[in-house]
Amino acid sequence: MPAHKLVLNDVFEQPYKLLAVHSSVEEYKLAYLLNKHLGLKLARTPKDIDLHKGNESNYFAHFIYEDLRQYCTYHLVSNVARREGRTGSNKDSLFFGDELAVQKSILLPEFKQVDFLLKIEDELDAVSLKMLNALILEIPQVSTAYAVDFHHIKTKENLIFD
Repeated sequence: MPAHKLVLNDVFEQPYKLLAVHSSVEEYKLAYLLNKHLGLKLARTPKDIDLHKGNESNYFAHFIYEDLRQYCTYHLVSNVARREGRTGSNKDSLFFGDELAVQKSILLPEFKQVDFLLKIEDELDAVSLKMLNALILEIPQVSTAYAVDFHHIKTKENLIFD
């Protein structure tokens, strides 16, 4: 008897827009700058986004603002998580112990160069992505920002923050 395979791709898709932001500032500083220049009220969530890879947990900074007038939600997420980890012992080292090294994890691996992601959940299509992008590009600390096509994202499940 043949096996039946059910594929549920894009069935539970919630409409959202995604901007990639390149900036060398810390996440709290970018949230402050976006609040100042865009009139948002991004606040850090009590829990960061926890992404498990194997036996490692990676935590990505997450800021959120719910605009009740336009019925949309803004999520600012760091695309890069850095943490200290122990490497194996190095017998050529002076101190013969485990060495600390900074390990880097990426939320969306297909966008390795992106520092931050701004996800806008906008059911009424009230937010203009072009205007928002133009306002972000006016911030001096932002190198560049651009819209990301939803269909180019391979790891869409990493953008579910609930």
